[in-house]
Amino acid sequence: MKKALITGIGGFVGSHLTSLLIKENIQVHGIKHPSHPAAQIESTVKITNCDTQDKKTLEKVLREGYDYIFHLAAFSSPSISFASPKETIENNLFGQLNLLQILSSLNSKSKILIVGSADEYGDVEKKYLPVSEEAPLAPQSPYAVSKVAQDMLGLQFFLHGGLNVVRVRPFNHIGPGQSRKFVVPAFASQIAALEKKGSGEIKVGNINTYRDFTDVRDIVKAYLLALDKGVMGEVYNIGSGRAYKIADILEKLISFSTAKIKIVKDKKLLRQADIKKIYCDYSKFKKQTGWVPKISIDKTLFDTIKFERARLK
Repeated sequence: MKKALITGIGGFVGSHLTSLLIKENIQVHGIKHPSHPAAQIESTVKITNCDTQDKKTLEKVLREGYDYIFHLAAFSSPSISFASPKETIENNLFGQLNLLQILSSLNSKSKILIVGSADEYGDVEKKYLPVSEEAPLAPQSPYAVSKVAQDMLGLQFFLHGGLNVVRVRPFNHIGPGQSRKFVVPAFASQIAALEKKGSGEIKVGNINTYRDFTDVRDIVKAYLLALDKGVMGEVYNIGSGRAYKIADILEKLISFSTAKIKIVKDKKLLRQADIKKIYCDYSKFKKQTGWVPKISIDKTLFDTIKFERARLK
């Protein structure tokens, strides 16, 4: 049986990836930050409380040896990163540095997934849409800067550290269980709450931007394929290849509800740096692995609001 380590297993993506790996008959060991509550994880999974900046504990875990290592642990909010730039960069970069240094010292043969972000590309000029991996990087937030650094650090340890690294730049991924600090679950949770009243207002920031949304359950399948079929050292965009207007996403969520909901703009919800439109070209990854997203946006949004209704109960 193959073995996999997931850092950040208690998070949104970590829980979905765990479910997939178990279905694929892969033994899972997870690392969770001691201060973070874990998402619901299968009882068969071994969990170690460990800050990735705790090198002693991290090395003990890594010495067990794994076929796959999925490095998901990261501070993941672009908007909040403006208030905590130092914390964001230190957490995301130095935690990964510890991981890669230890694996290099152990002469590890594990296949390692380094997760970057579409935010690395910034507010892309129209001529670069859809965004390929060759588009220039132009990070606009401390979070995005940290992701560029993680991306390049992964490349460095492939080139000079002897590690089997694959890098991915996922675009927005959504689905049941995501934190309400992100736009889609934030909308869904407000709608679910208003359903109890029958009517009310939902406050929004700029909803005239466009994003590339993919179901998290498709994303985690891509992550496994990246290590199974991806070329070591390469970087791959992962996304739907479609641009969805945030206003349309909100209208679709509202259509799933019988409540009478009024949309109200709130200037407090506007971001310091907001990307107008971005969507990806994932043809490089598709050609290498055969992956295509299969879950419709309607199902993803319906499952998300269903989850938020259940969470309220």
